Amino acid sequence: MAISKQLHIEAIQTAIPSNVTPSGKSRRINLTNTTLTQDSLQSRFRMVFYYNKSSEEESAWTVAAWVKESISVALADWPELAGRLRKDREGDGCWEIKINDAGVRLVQASVEMQLDEFLAVEDRAEKEAALANWSEIDGENPDFSALFYIQVTQFEGNGYAVGITFSLLLNDPLFLIRFLKSWTQTHMQMLANGSLSKNPMFHLGYFQRPSRPKHLKSIALDSFPCADATTTVLFKAPEIQSDNRDSYRKLASACIEEAVKSTRGNGVSKFSLIVNNSDGLEIESCDNGAHVKAESNGDVSGIVKPANWQELGMEDFTLTKGNKPVHVSYRFISLVDEPLVVMMQSDDQEKDGAEMFICAAIPN
Repeated sequence: MAISKQLHIEAIQTAIPSNVTPSGKSRRINLTNTTLTQDSLQSRFRMVFYYNKSSEEESAWTVAAWVKESISVALADWPELAGRLRKDREGDGCWEIKINDAGVRLVQASVEMQLDEFLAVEDRAEKEAALANWSEIDGENPDFSALFYIQVTQFEGNGYAVGITFSLLLNDPLFLIRFLKSWTQTHMQMLANGSLSKNPMFHLGYFQRPSRPKHLKSIALDSFPCADATTTVLFKAPEIQSDNRDSYRKLASACIEEAVKSTRGNGVSKFSLIVNNSDGLEIESCDNGAHVKAESNGDVSGIVKPANWQELGMEDFTLTKGNKPVHVSYRFISLVDEPLVVMMQSDDQEKDGAEMFICAAIPN
């Protein structure tokens, strides 16, 4: 019997915004015809960036150290990403994201595989869970559950990965991508002006004692369960007014129908819809097709176009000078047994011709 490869967790820390966020700020989560179950609380978006070392001086540990320093600076302008989920204290069944500087969880790890070997495995989509840490949100006591994880993993040889896991209760993936683009600009500016430390203080080895275990935890790669059983299809469509909920439902229904065709799946009767707007997060359970058929002019399928993740511009995400990722993966994780549609609004909704991205996650 072949011995399973291991993932070793070297360090777990937290990065908080470099500036204190004024108290009392929160972002409301509004629920329509639905509730947040233990499974739905785990809905998330995952990205993994794979890199080869571009120089002898570059290492996963150095990148991990720099990540901790630069992410704290970047979060000062995006404090909601360092918040925590909590139940509304008024007892009306609503939830909110408390913007409390609780921080982003940072994980440093190593894996007993070479980068090329990992990229070539048939079940890479499942094994990628090892490269992007996630701990389940506790529905009863969510206050201490992190909603945003960054993991730096060193492969054997010259490769490493940066994995990012982001709760869909924080905001939509397009918002995350805007943050990542802002962060990489901050990071590269700090690198250029010498603001980033040359000593990898994020590395656990600096604090180890001879009597302590070498790793915090070791996990067999084959023991990571398949995170979900869904297929995600990406679309784009013209931007619509954020308060026009019926138009969102129609677009979502059209995307569901197109996604089912492309995956050769069965018909869908209900789906969950997530929309972010300036007032907060809207989560709704919808009857598929009901809103499209309600009006004779309700057919919006013609304005929905297929899209791909490369259009979001993350193939150039760099944390060291001139070193672009050799591969980027994107995945929605959903544990619920009905389709999930996430509307991702553009950053300039007033611009003529602006488009929004829409992801439909269909259970297999």
